[in-house]
Amino acid sequence: MVESSSKLLERVREQFPALFITLVSVLVGLVFQDLVTEARARMTLWPLTTDSLLTWGQLFANGTSALTVWIVYSHIGISRRHIPTLGDSIVAVLPPILILAATSFVGRPDDVVTWFYLASAYLASCVVAIQWTLRLTLAEDGLASFRHLLRPTGLLSIPYFGAPFYAAIGWADQHGFVSPWLRVACAALPAPAALMCSFLFFRDWHRALYAAE
Repeated sequence: MVESSSKLLERVREQFPALFITLVSVLVGLVFQDLVTEARARMTLWPLTTDSLLTWGQLFANGTSALTVWIVYSHIGISRRHIPTLGDSIVAVLPPILILAATSFVGRPDDVVTWFYLASAYLASCVVAIQWTLRLTLAEDGLASFRHLLRPTGLLSIPYFGAPFYAAIGWADQHGFVSPWLRVACAALPAPAALMCSFLFFRDWHRALYAAE
């Protein structure tokens, strides 16, 4: 009986990474599908004005953020094996769902304040999700080297800075302190920031892998 239970636990551990990555991949796929659908249906992308540039910035921001979520989740997911919990499902769903919610406000200049607040909420959720996922990873045998990914100067530096920044920008814009061109700059900023986050992740992930050997 004990042997049968051990085999079942081992099978669950073996299957969980693939299930986790599949769930995240489906959610990220929905984000990209929604972005394309919304862009074709209602967004004005030409001629280039402050409003259309704002829309382009938001599109790239949501797209690169979704890509970064997939990169981080999938590469951590294949590195660990454990018995899943409710928390795993919540952290897998929360960031992509917030990106999907933000897509509803892409291309709507009058609702850019809401987009800024959702950007802040998304980045805060990334901090929670990454911390949760990595701490579970560190609890597994042979994966202590993944502590490199928790460094405040690594990938977490982007959401640590971005969450309060976009909350402040949202508040400032809500009170009329943000110019149209500053809106465009703030909407364009997440795309390179997300790519930098991916670069920092790969740098520290490779270090963790080689240190674990």
